[in-house]
Amino acid sequence: MEEEYDELDEYIDALINEERTKLIQGDIGLSTCQFFKEDGKGGVTPFASGVMVELGPSSYILTASHVIEDWSNASKLFVPLADTHISVAGHAYGTTMDKENKYDIAYIKLTPELARLLRYTYRFMPIHKMLHHWKSLLEPNYCIFGYPVINQKKADGAVKTFGSAYFSLPCQDKVFEYYGLNPLAHYAFEFQGKAVNIQSNKVEKIKTEHYGLSGCGVWYVDIEFKHNKFKSSAQLIGIMMEFRKGKYECLIGNRMEIILATIEKNEGVKIKRTI
Repeated sequence: MEEEYDELDEYIDALINEERTKLIQGDIGLSTCQFFKEDGKGGVTPFASGVMVELGPSSYILTASHVIEDWSNASKLFVPLADTHISVAGHAYGTTMDKENKYDIAYIKLTPELARLLRYTYRFMPIHKMLHHWKSLLEPNYCIFGYPVINQKKADGAVKTFGSAYFSLPCQDKVFEYYGLNPLAHYAFEFQGKAVNIQSNKVEKIKTEHYGLSGCGVWYVDIEFKHNKFKSSAQLIGIMMEFRKGKYECLIGNRMEIILATIEKNEGVKIKRTI
């Protein structure tokens, strides 16, 4: 009887992982971009991550402030488009990291011309797919998806990059207290030990390489069983800003509500919230 339950649990876990994979290949993956910067040799090199969103008539890339701090005509940022990389065009705003608030928020308001081009490859997340999620549930329904710079492999004579998804638990209150984080402004997620590889369905050691994840999205993943089938959705709830290593190893991000309020203040717009 115990073996039958084990087989059933494995079957259910496999179905849930299929749903997670669909989301990563769908909304989560298609709205996440990888930033590249010039390598000084006439090419580009992987650098950081961002999430494409649509707010009213305008299109944005959300990321972390330290990602864009050196962005200029002399130090460009690029994103993949088809078989090439295109220079990011638009105007940007980034907060200054301060000890009191610990905000590391940035956005790039894209030119309409670039936004139209990017829509052929990417999916811009609308406001109704952003969740202002003030509670942190102690279950692994949180997904951090981005592009660690070590994720590279050679294919057909060229170097290809690929993203990684981490389904993680939120840190306990003591972690927030230790790092001086505000639960109403920040997320903190465990980033160590072992996890399930959803492609192989095997428990593997987490490769805790965080460089390149800055600016990637924090997603709340909801998977439910209805009418004899699984139904899944993902909502953007924050943007990752940094990795802490020491007493507690964790990924830290800013919450979506703080990010939207920053855009409203600087762009002079009112963003209609969804529940």
